[in-house]
Order: sequence, then structure tokens, then C-alpha cells
Amino acid sequence: MSDKKLFCNTCKIPTNHEVVDSRDRQFEEEYEYEKGKIITTWWEHWEYSMLVCLGCDTATLETKYTNPELYDDDENRLYEYTYLPRRERQFDRTPKQFLHLDEKLARIYDEIIKSYQNGLNTVAVMGIRALLEGICVHEGIDDKIAFNLAGKLKHLEKHSSIPHQIVEGLTSIKSFGDDAAHRLVSLHEADIELSIDLLEALLTSLYEAKFELHETASRLKRRQDALKSIETE
Repeated sequence: MSDKKLFCNTCKIPTNHEVVDSRDRQFEEEYEYEKGKIITTWWEHWEYSMLVCLGCDTATLETKYTNPELYDDDENRLYEYTYLPRRERQFDRTPKQFLHLDEKLARIYDEIIKSYQNGLNTVAVMGIRALLEGICVHEGIDDKIAFNLAGKLKHLEKHSSIPHQIVEGLTSIKSFGDDAAHRLVSLHEADIELSIDLLEALLTSLYEAKFELHETASRLKRRQDALKSIETE
């Protein structure tokens, strides 16, 4: 049968795996809208594959799942992949704790990290794009100001005074994010790792650092006011 490359928990590197067996399962919900006329209202499809590492013979169960709602803007079918045992990572990324991040944005960030940890790179990149869009909306930059994400990021740089290097990097994330969602190409793990680094730098610059700077400035002002009050007594 065919081979595919997958991170091997035993070898600790991506290796070629042989697909030794595969099974399918389909679920359908049907509705009879007229006598003798039936339509399918919902369906789900699973493909189970047994993969064996060609380097160490360790076996892995891959589940490939899709349903009618999993497709991109060009109507290409999308798939969710899960693996048992769960894939370990060369960098088992720990999510950063953001104390001053909007709840909705924080939830998307957590989903990005979980997707990455489970090897769902396409889902992770789509999540990064969604979080960037959400940040722009949170900062008041919507489709009326700029239609595409690249334009919104430029407005974000001007509006929020974030470092240009972050925006420059985020624009490149946008380009391979489109590839991931629209052309369904494989993404290098290092690109995902670096893009999450940049995303965390953006969140820190926009929310954590500004809040801490505001708090520091407020403490300094209170101290100066107190000193002036003492001097006038």
C-alpha cells in the first residue's frame, strides 16, 4: 500500500510510514420529503488507517474525518486528522498565559495551540488567520476600513504602533495561511512554530506590554503626586 510521512514518537523525527490497512465508515441522516423521495440531510465520513513506521515498526492509528461543513472558500474538501497514540512534538509547545487578553481571542489562541500539539497544522494556520482577523476587529479595523487581511494588518500597525517587524512577519503568515486553507498544501512544522511565536509577540505588544506600561506610568504618577503633596505641607 502507499506510504506517508508522519512524526514517529519512537524515532523522534518525521519518518516514512507504510499504510498497512484501511477501513471506512459512513453515517447518513435521511429525510423522506415526499412518498418514495428521500434526501440526505447530513453525513459524516471516517477513514481509519493503520500506519507502521518503516524505521522502527511502531504502529499508529490514523483517523481521517470530514462532513458537509468542512470545506474552504473554494469548496475544496477539508479533513481533520487525529492519531493514536497522540503525536509527540519535537517542541511540545506550552501555551502562554495572557492576563489581559479578550476572552474570545484567548479561546481562539488556545484552540491554535491544541491544534498544533495534535498535528493539525492546517487547522492551526486557519486559526491563526481567524485570530488575526479577530484582533483587527477588536481594535476597530473591519471590512469597511480594509477588505483583506494584509490591509487590515497595515492599519493595525499604524493604529496601534506595533513594531513593523511583527507586521512584516504576520503578512507572510497570511500568505501561507491562504495556501493551507485554499490549496491544502503541507506546511513545514518550523513555519507553524515561528508564526505562533510572532502571534504571541503581537498579543504581548498589543495587550500585555501596554497594560504593564500603563500600570507603571500610573504608579509613577501617583508617586510623584504624593511627593508633591509632601513638599507642599
